[in-house]
Amino acid sequence: MPTSLLVASLLAAASAEPATTDPLIYFEGAWNCAGHFEPSKKPLASAMVFSRDPDTSALLKQHRDAAPGTYKAAETWSFARAAGGFRASIADGFSGLRWYASPGWDGDRWTWTRTGIGEPGEQFVYVRTGPATMTVDWMISRAGAPLVLGDTLECKKA
Repeated sequence: MPTSLLVASLLAAASAEPATTDPLIYFEGAWNCAGHFEPSKKPLASAMVFSRDPDTSALLKQHRDAAPGTYKAAETWSFARAAGGFRASIADGFSGLRWYASPGWDGDRWTWTRTGIGEPGEQFVYVRTGPATMTVDWMISRAGAPLVLGDTLECKKA
């Protein structure tokens, strides 16, 4: 093996992120998050656990706000062949079941978008800030107004 190829192979093996074709692998694991609500600036803390379903390869997410927060959600993320992108469902006690779409990673940004007749527009924007850190912004549009920040979290992989 030529020296340059050997060095390149060793550098790739030592990189912080494993080489993979699975775009969702970054999220897998437990994340601890802290942030605040907009515009009140009241503090917010959440735990998120992402795990792979072995039978479907879907990514399952459990989201739990720490007290005094009450938000709890179960999510399913997966590639949708017919749509040529990703789809997610989010079930929670406030809104029931909601559907989202994403084209996947755009640089270090993964955005889930909901647009539906009679439903407020929403986005969840995940920004990869490091191998084990990310931010999550929840954006909402009510009555056709532009999207505004609802809450923001900074997360670290546990």
